[in-house]
Order: sequence, then structure tokens, then C-alpha cells
Amino acid sequence: MNKIWANRLIAGTQVWDSVPDYRRSGVKTELASRVEDGEITAEKYKEITGEEYAAKSAAPSEQS
Repeated sequence: MNKIWANRLIAGTQVWDSVPDYRRSGVKTELASRVEDGEITAEKYKEITGEEYAAKSAAPSEQS
């Protein structure tokens, strides 16, 4: 269901305020994964959620 909400938000057929509170965390995770995959921009993420996109930091073992 999070993917469906993300699709509808990206398409503009729904707005963030209509996402149920209990779904918001999962939908944000889905949208963040789409930023990471290059499907949407960080700006689009902010436009949808009203929050800045925070990129995942590398795990300590992956940092140089």
C-alpha cells in the first residue's frame, strides 16, 4: 500500500495531507528509496512531504 500511496503522490492525484498518519513513515521510506534510485529528485520529495530529503549515510565499514 505504501507503493500505491507513493505512486499517487508522485502523479499528483493525492496530497501528503491525505496520507493516513499510520502510513506516513512507510510512504516516506518508499519515496526516499525512489530518490536513491533516481526516480524522483530530492526537491520532489520535499515538495510531496514538506520535509528535506536526508540521504542515507554510508555504514562505518563503507566509509574511507
